[in-house]
Amino acid sequence: MIRKKLVTFLTALSFCLYYMDINGTDIIQAKNLKEERKYIVCTKNGSELKEVEKEFGKTEEINENGGNCLQKKRMTTVELTESEAEDLADASEVSFVEEDICVKASSRFAWKDKNVHKKKVKRIKKNQSGTEWNIRMIHAGKAKKDKKKKIKIAILDSGVSYTDDIDMDPSKTISLVPGEEELSPLFMDGTGHGNSVAGLIAATDNKKGITGINPNVEIYSIRVLDDNNISPVSRVIEGIYMAIEEEVNIINMSFGMDTYSAALEKAVKDAKKAGILIVAAAGNTGGKGVEYPAAFDEVMAVGSVDQHGTAAESSAVGNEVEIVAPGELVRSSGIFCDELVSSGTSLAAPQVAAAASRIWEKDPSVSADFVRELLNQSANSYGDREKYGNGLLDLEYALESYDEFKEAYQERETDLSSAGGQTEMVLQENKRDVLSFDETGCVAGSWTFEFHEKMIPTNRVNVVKGAKYPDTNRETEGMYDNPWWHGFFHKNYVAAYIYETRLANQFTDDRGVTVPANMQWMRLAIEDAVKNINWKGQFGSTPSKGTKRAFVWGMAIHNLQDTFAHSTYEYKNGKWIPINHDKGNVDNDCDHTIRCETRYTLAVKAVKAAIRKYENSSHPSGSYAEYSSVLEAREFRMGDIYENIKKVAGSSLAAPYASVNYSTGFAASTK
Repeated sequence: MIRKKLVTFLTALSFCLYYMDINGTDIIQAKNLKEERKYIVCTKNGSELKEVEKEFGKTEEINENGGNCLQKKRMTTVELTESEAEDLADASEVSFVEEDICVKASSRFAWKDKNVHKKKVKRIKKNQSGTEWNIRMIHAGKAKKDKKKKIKIAILDSGVSYTDDIDMDPSKTISLVPGEEELSPLFMDGTGHGNSVAGLIAATDNKKGITGINPNVEIYSIRVLDDNNISPVSRVIEGIYMAIEEEVNIINMSFGMDTYSAALEKAVKDAKKAGILIVAAAGNTGGKGVEYPAAFDEVMAVGSVDQHGTAAESSAVGNEVEIVAPGELVRSSGIFCDELVSSGTSLAAPQVAAAASRIWEKDPSVSADFVRELLNQSANSYGDREKYGNGLLDLEYALESYDEFKEAYQERETDLSSAGGQTEMVLQENKRDVLSFDETGCVAGSWTFEFHEKMIPTNRVNVVKGAKYPDTNRETEGMYDNPWWHGFFHKNYVAAYIYETRLANQFTDDRGVTVPANMQWMRLAIEDAVKNINWKGQFGSTPSKGTKRAFVWGMAIHNLQDTFAHSTYEYKNGKWIPINHDKGNVDNDCDHTIRCETRYTLAVKAVKAAIRKYENSSHPSGSYAEYSSVLEAREFRMGDIYENIKKVAGSSLAAPYASVNYSTGFAASTK
C-alpha cells in the first residue's frame, strides 16, 4: 500500500520536473525535495513497519545494543526525500513521520498559593568546608548508607566511564552510538560530560575528589551522545525505552534541542506512564526559551543559578522552568578519576535527580508525582517565575517536611491531571537565607562550556579518543587479528604496550625510539597502525603533536586494560580455564563484567598508573609496573604475565608475578 502510493507520487513529480523552467526557483525547490535526509517513521502496526524498512532501508543511527526498543514501539529510522516523507505521512498506515534531528548537551507544577518572597542572603566569604559550595547551597548534606533498596537512575548522556570514584556496576553501562558495540566500560565517556553528571549524583565518599548527593543510588549509564556531545533524537528515544525496560525510577537528560519532536514526546509520555520521574536541563539558551525534552509537561525542567543564588545569564527562561539548582563553576568527577569544573544547566539537572532519589528511598512505593511535588513545594521561591520556576532546590527542607507532606498528600489524594497542574500548597513557605559564596574554591579548568555547551577538550579527552580507536577502527579491531592492541596472550602484550607508549612519545620527543627485545614483525604491525591513522578524519583537521601523543597513548592504554579482559583465567571444576568470548552467554563472556568483577577494579588501577606516566612532564614511556595491580588478583590469573615481564625486565623483577601467572603454552611469543 505505502509503496504503491509513493510510486504514483514520484512518477507525477518527475513529470512535473520535466516541464519546469530550469532557470526558475521551482527547480531549486524540486532538488530539495529529492535530497535525502534521515526521518523517524511510526506506523500503526508491525507489518507496515517492516514494509517501510524493506522499501527504504533502515539507517544505522543506533547500534545493536539498542535491543530493538524502537521497533517494539513501531518506530524506525530511514532515509527519505522531503517528498517521500510528505507522502508517507499521508498514508493511513502511518502515525507520523518527522526528521531525525539532533539534541545537544546542554505545562508545569505551579502552585496557586506559592508566593515569591524577597530573597534573603547569608554571605560566605570563602568556602572552607570539605563540602562543595553547590552541595551546601541546596542543603544536601551526606546520604546515609543503610538504605535497604537503591533507587535506579538512568543517565542518558555521553556515557559514564567505570571508575573507582563512582560506585556503579559496569555491566549496567551501554553505548547506543554506532560502531561502539563492544566499547569498554573504562572508556565509555569520551568528553567528560557524562561522568560530571554521574559524579554530582553518586560520586563516592572516598576522601578523593567530590562526594555526590546520593552515592547509594544504582546508576544505569546509557550513552546516546557521541564524542561531539550530539545525538539524533531517535537514539535518545531508544535510550528512554531502554530505561523503561530496566524499570528505573528516574531518568536524567542533560541535553536539549529547540525543535519539537512528536516521537520524543511519545517516549517521554510512555516513561511518565511507567512511573518514572524525568529530569532534564532547561538549556543554556537564555531568553530563547526552554529546550526539549525539558519543555514537555512530563519533565522537570531545571535551570541554573550561580554562587550567589542568582539565575545564570545563560540559563533558559520560560514558563516551563520548574526548579533551579547550582550550575556555574561546579566541580565534579572527570575522565580517569580527574576533577572537572564546568558550568551550565547540564550540571544543575543531576543535582535535582539526586535529591529526588534521596526523597524516594525513604519509601520506594510513593509515586513520581509525590516526589516531584515535594521537591517543588519545598523549594525556596525568591525570584521571577520564568527564571526560577518554583525556586531553589532545598533537599534538607524537603526531607524535614517529608512526613507532614506525605500525610497531607495522602489525605488530599490530588488528581494532578484533572487539576491541570494546579494544586493547593501543603507546606509552609521556605523562606530561609540563600547561601552566597564570594569564593567557591573553583576556577574554570580542565574543560568548560561556552556558547550553549561547546566543549574545549583537554588532551585527557584525546587519550580517551585514542583508547576507543582499537575497537572502532577496522584495521586495529579484533583480539586475534591485532593482539598487540587488545592485550591478548598470543603475543607479548607487555612489550607491545611499552613500545606503543614510546611511539606516542616520539611525537613530542626527538630522542628516538628504542625497541623492546624480540619485537620482530609485531613491531612493524604496530608501526603501520600508527602511520595509518587518519588524523584529519579523527579530528576534522591536522591535530597538534601533543594531541597525537595523547591519542596513541590512549591506544596503548586500551591494550593495557584489555589484558584484564582477554588474557585472564578463572578457577572452575578443579582447573584454570580461559574467560572466553561468548557473546551469546554473558556468564562466559570475557568482556562482560559479571565474570570476575575484580578484573575491572584492578584494570582501573592499571589505567590510572598509565595516566600518571602519560602526564609526567619528563615524558617517560610505559613499563611493566603498570601491570602491578594484577598482584592483588585472587579470583583470576593472567595469561603469561610472568613470561611477558621476564622478557622485558628480567627474571628478578618478574618473580612476584609468578603467583598470578597462568602459562598458556605460547610463552608470550613475539614472533
